[in-house]
Amino acid sequence: MSSARTAVLLGAGFSKSVFPNFPTMGELTALVFENLSVKPLITSLDMPLPLFDNGPLSEVNIEEWFELLEESTAYIKDPSIYNRRKLIVETAMQVISAEIQRISRELVFSENQLRAFEKLFKSRCNILTTNYDLILELALAELISQKRIQVGTPYDLHAGNLEMGHTRKNQTYLGIESTKKEDFSTIYKLHGSCDWFSPGFNLSEQIYADISFIENFLSLENQRISRESCDSMSTVIAGPTSLKSSLINSKPLKPIWIKAYSALKSTSHLSIFGSSLHKTDSSLNGLLMEGLPTDVPVHIFDINPKSVNVRVKELTRNSVIGNAAPERINLEGLAEFADNLSR
Repeated sequence: MSSARTAVLLGAGFSKSVFPNFPTMGELTALVFENLSVKPLITSLDMPLPLFDNGPLSEVNIEEWFELLEESTAYIKDPSIYNRRKLIVETAMQVISAEIQRISRELVFSENQLRAFEKLFKSRCNILTTNYDLILELALAELISQKRIQVGTPYDLHAGNLEMGHTRKNQTYLGIESTKKEDFSTIYKLHGSCDWFSPGFNLSEQIYADISFIENFLSLENQRISRESCDSMSTVIAGPTSLKSSLINSKPLKPIWIKAYSALKSTSHLSIFGSSLHKTDSSLNGLLMEGLPTDVPVHIFDINPKSVNVRVKELTRNSVIGNAAPERINLEGLAEFADNLSR
């Protein structure tokens, strides 16, 4: 890893800027609580919902609500109440994951977007993302199919112990032997991915990627085998629940965070696109606080940069902060910025 590498931190605002149909967390929250599988579970709850305050669901912080729901079970003796609350959180996360998977399958890139992604991947930056959608993978798959990027699979650039879901064998998931990963950016999916699966969070660092989410990249038979193989495993997503920290420290995800920490320690510049650095995300805040040197310049890509500026200064005591011009707060602006820094 070169000490000259720049780092890019992508949050939900990045996905929203690339594809406006991507839901915000507020929109996902409303989707969860209006879901037909979740509604009856909420109705049968043994407690009121104090965080709703009769306001619109889109204004509810679902992470705070999950935390209240889960952590308040510590002093409850009735196992049925505990299991009911746990079931709500599990069902809600399934709804969120399914929605992200559905939208990811429908993504279509314009040529301008593909050029920007090509530039971003070739800028040799470190891409840290808290998103578990498939925007990066689908863009990479399209660029591979057009022979514009010479790597073997859409996962060759990922940090972590990744393997093809349809193999479930010991061979590595690295694509063709001639791939020189140092020639491209490295992707760190800090909160996992909607197409990642694990046979057990406390059993193995191995992550199996379900290639069936990227249609037409492999044969239909391999896609079918991949889907069947991953069906019996758990999705590797550290979602907005009170269990996020424990999932981040689980065997599949912890190696990615360790590598991301090293990437930040040696970075020459950090760009933040679409991440609010919310106070509830203690793991991400801690990563920046511990990993980012105070003299590293930070550039903010956000339509409301003031609050992000404040959070960066609070976490890193870094005063070298710049804001992207409004017309550059997009994928093309970020790719050009990263490309210029790599020269």
